[in-house]
Amino acid sequence: MKLSAVRTLLLIAAGFFTAEHVNISFWLVLTLIVLGLILIRSTRGISVYLVLLCTAYLYRHSAQPPAVPPMIYQLRQFQGVVIQEPLAHPEITLKLLSPLSGKVVLRLQDSISGQRYGDLLSISSQIRPLDYPRNPGLPDYNRQLLNQGIIGRASARRSQIRLIRRHLGNPVLNGIIIPARRYLVRVFHRYLPQCDIKLLLGLLVGEKGELSPELSSALADTGLWHLLAVSGLHIGVVVTAIYLLLSVLGIRGWLRFAILTLLTLIYTGIAGWQPSAVRAAIMSWALFLSIPLQRRLTSLTSLAVAGILILILNPDTLSSVGTQLSFTAAAAIITITPKIQDRLRQIPTPARIRKSILLPLAVSIAATAGTLPLLARYFYRFQPLSFLATLLILPLITMIIPLALLVSFSSLLSPVIAGTLAQTLHLLLLLTRTLITVLGKLLCPTVVFTGRIPAPAVWYYYGLLLLILNWHHNRARTLFRIAGLLGLVLLVTGYAIHKPRTAITFLDTGAGDAVLLEDTLGRKLLIDAGIDRTDVLSDYLLSRNIRHLDAAIVTHPDRDHYGGLLRLDPAISIGHLFIPVLSGDTGYQRLLQYLQARGTVIKTAGAGAELQGFGFQIHFLAPDRLTCWLYSRKLAATNQVSIVNLISYSGTNLLFTGDCESASLLKQTAGSARIHILKSPHHGSRRGNPPELFASLQPDYVIVMGRYPTPARIESILPAKRITYLNTRRDGGIILRFPGGKPQFRRN
Repeated sequence: MKLSAVRTLLLIAAGFFTAEHVNISFWLVLTLIVLGLILIRSTRGISVYLVLLCTAYLYRHSAQPPAVPPMIYQLRQFQGVVIQEPLAHPEITLKLLSPLSGKVVLRLQDSISGQRYGDLLSISSQIRPLDYPRNPGLPDYNRQLLNQGIIGRASARRSQIRLIRRHLGNPVLNGIIIPARRYLVRVFHRYLPQCDIKLLLGLLVGEKGELSPELSSALADTGLWHLLAVSGLHIGVVVTAIYLLLSVLGIRGWLRFAILTLLTLIYTGIAGWQPSAVRAAIMSWALFLSIPLQRRLTSLTSLAVAGILILILNPDTLSSVGTQLSFTAAAAIITITPKIQDRLRQIPTPARIRKSILLPLAVSIAATAGTLPLLARYFYRFQPLSFLATLLILPLITMIIPLALLVSFSSLLSPVIAGTLAQTLHLLLLLTRTLITVLGKLLCPTVVFTGRIPAPAVWYYYGLLLLILNWHHNRARTLFRIAGLLGLVLLVTGYAIHKPRTAITFLDTGAGDAVLLEDTLGRKLLIDAGIDRTDVLSDYLLSRNIRHLDAAIVTHPDRDHYGGLLRLDPAISIGHLFIPVLSGDTGYQRLLQYLQARGTVIKTAGAGAELQGFGFQIHFLAPDRLTCWLYSRKLAATNQVSIVNLISYSGTNLLFTGDCESASLLKQTAGSARIHILKSPHHGSRRGNPPELFASLQPDYVIVMGRYPTPARIESILPAKRITYLNTRRDGGIILRFPGGKPQFRRN
């Protein structure tokens, strides 16, 4: 029974996972529970595992949020209580009042200071359904938010918000935790510059949404993103500081336990009840309790108990990436660090070096080994040298966190002392930012890009890791050799039989167009990149481990067509870029300068040009030189210089129209070619999609990108014409393949 808590946690997690992905009859599960209870004695307790698994399944299934009534999205006014107020970003979360249910994220268009936790607000605005982009191989944030009870989004100005009543929230939150959060922000704004505040809020309370792109990129390249998730490190620093202070004051026993528990509870609340913080707090409380009780409690048991409590209280945390990383890192530190320490003890070194350098190094290596497959699965890369970066940054973090709390506390007593301490805090934050940036540049070449690895590969890795930890058993060594050989055979076989296939992927970028063409030789062509409000294009390419595009076409200088390239990961390169004109807005000019500096060959292309070297026949039908000349004289709009491509493959013709809105031009340029698939001009606009366009081209399929429903209402017009209608905003990303030479669509 030594690891009973660990087994229980694994069974609960397995039951929750099954409930989220497999639909099993309620009566079948209930029958299995009854059968397991009956067989407890005859199976010597083994059937308890079946009971736990099935009970967890039913519990998770019952916790699934109900379907959202469509009438909620028809309301023009609604009321809700603020349950989460912003620290730095202009969004609050509201809990709808009965008879409505669910949570709504409200974006404040002109005010972020007036709304507070516990306020009952009346909002004169419409709730919009969640419409985050959905693409193959990428996480569906709509589903994740729905599982958390968030049913939609809204936006409002101050004039649309009416305060009805205050202080309706939890009394503890209203009286202690929320005022403490506001106080911290006020103090930091009083003594520190804005760049310091953004990093400090990330380190202290996990508020990482306002970091600069440069710092965010450096954190990703160094593998230090985990520092911005309040976890064991943060709780440990806070607990150690409080513990030392209480020891100096002579406070011990049950009183010390009560004070430590209360203060860590407050800090966890200030950090927003992040699962990683709650996990660390529960483990700390178990440690506190073991001292006055004089009972030994293993770290692995306390970790398992924390996981059980968190899953029971909030089943949705199982699918949280942060929760998975937090628990795997903690489990790896607990189980792997002692093994590494045993090896390091064999190296003759002074005790001081062993404690100050080798022990932190062992912890960093263990955490890196434990989180490696999850980082590869969710972020498509990992930094094998992140333990070195952690080793360098960790001492600064352990000084910044208690010093920030000391500045906040001393501000109550003496602003002069607080200001003096804040100068030291500023220097530490400046040094931390500089060091992270430098490390990001130095370690960037060592980042390993993996693409999105499948879930079975993650479990395979952890299985091998478990066998390595039990290497002293003959059976473990034998199983490791068998599993390792089997994995190697599968890997080699997979590479041997895998070959690229012709495919066209129409990405859902939220707004704008982005289409990826691939041929059987692995060559890749991108047509447009979507808007730069999301990282869809970059994430999709990295999830496929695509780090080079042979060519890209930007149809015209509108941000919803070129913007995605502005957010393209630096690891992704582009061989050639084809554009209609060289002039455009500042973002367009910045893009051209950036790509040219990275070695991309930029060429203008228009009517009459052809693109060779791909498995597709690619013809440029528009714009002509006259239109481009008029545009250069500001006599033509950007949509008029939009590139139009006729792409043919295996007898199938596709017309990519960009934002060209001239039906006569499209018919004229297409000529006598039979158009099988039409990319709707200008996202289904009225002007670009007149009925005569479909009557003249007579396509079999029409694909709308970036907008649903369409202004031209073609979703109701096309079925009567027996034309198949597809929309990336409605259907998510769409993949077109050609099995047997015939077009076949697969929706997300």
